[in-house]
Amino acid sequence: MKNRLKELRQLHQWSQSDLARELGVSRQAVNGFESGKFDPSLDMAFKLANLFNVAIEDVFVYEAKNSMQTLVERVKNFFGFEFGFERFNEKAINAINFARNEAARLQKSQVEPKHLLAGLLADPTTTSARLLQANGVTPDIETNEHSFESLENLEFSPQGKFVLELALQIVRLQGKKSIGTEHLLWGLVRLSETDKTVLSDLFQNYQFDRESLNNQLAETV
Repeated sequence: MKNRLKELRQLHQWSQSDLARELGVSRQAVNGFESGKFDPSLDMAFKLANLFNVAIEDVFVYEAKNSMQTLVERVKNFFGFEFGFERFNEKAINAINFARNEAARLQKSQVEPKHLLAGLLADPTTTSARLLQANGVTPDIETNEHSFESLENLEFSPQGKFVLELALQIVRLQGKKSIGTEHLLWGLVRLSETDKTVLSDLFQNYQFDRESLNNQLAETV
């Protein structure tokens, strides 16, 4: 598989040894990736893309269908639009999966902000769920062994996309490498501040300390 690893490495003024240290692999492995002698694992490919702060398809040049290209296309289809999908961490992906499944269960045609909120509350171990619970939100979300699987392919509504875009923007601005559930929550809160209808729709069932949540979010993200 052809790639732009050497070009990207040189743009960062890194030697092969420098890149190897960043990746936690040997210099020989980096040389093998660059020369195309062997392909990196999918996990390593995502790690390289994150390290260079580019999309995975900007690192690897596809000449034919392969497992990595298939993965890229699958995740693009998952969101239904071009997006920095490679930046979401596992917990955030689980929340999005839940949101899409929840929207489908309710027979909705698109994923709305309220479905994302349900996804953020569905796993009590996430940063977003802990922040919400600490500020008075008591989750009442039923889950099962399939709740976080990618079962549905619903697109996001314009407001849902806006939340994802806000999450990506804050991560980029702060120079971080991954989007977590806290960034999705930050996007939801920012959306609710600009649209009072959304605020009412999102949090009508919850009594919570909004100012405290904002302060804690600012420290977390």
